[in-house]
Amino acid sequence: MGSHDIVWIPNAAAEELAVDEIALRNLVLVLYDREHLAIRRYLHFLGISADLSEECIQEAFLRLHKHLLADGDQTNLRAWLFRVARNAALNELQAAHHRLTEPLDTPEAGQFRDEGGNPEEKLLGREQHERARRAIEGLNDAQRQCLVLRAQGFRYREIAEVLGLSVSTVGEHVQRGLSKVRESL
Repeated sequence: MGSHDIVWIPNAAAEELAVDEIALRNLVLVLYDREHLAIRRYLHFLGISADLSEECIQEAFLRLHKHLLADGDQTNLRAWLFRVARNAALNELQAAHHRLTEPLDTPEAGQFRDEGGNPEEKLLGREQHERARRAIEGLNDAQRQCLVLRAQGFRYREIAEVLGLSVSTVGEHVQRGLSKVRESL
């Protein structure tokens, strides 16, 4: 066998890696388009400012890209993103010694509401929103976080994964939180 019988394709491995990285970037972009508003709302309900929320969302998606490049687990990326964003926000708050003082009735909260309808409907909607806001503020942090994630469409198992709780504890928090909200409304 002579040297002329050997076939060498030097760029095949590099091309495969480039294709994989493009696919990962596209996956991250699709997840960003689908989840960034939900994560922003979740962080807002935790009392995180809009600026810090944006930073934490960017950090979460950067970490997701690194996680995927390192062949990390892909079983529940939605819950993974919420957990990373939450942890990034909490770490930033602890590092800066900030207190969660922004009320839910700030102008930023209004960007998540639909203001359609006639004036009477708008007034009734605002009153209902105010009652709901007060009811949610009356919950403890665990109940509020569980209910907000449940409202985002997470299953109990996913909420447990995001918050680092057992599924039964999540169930308790959701049920108690819902009971308190019903009583308040």
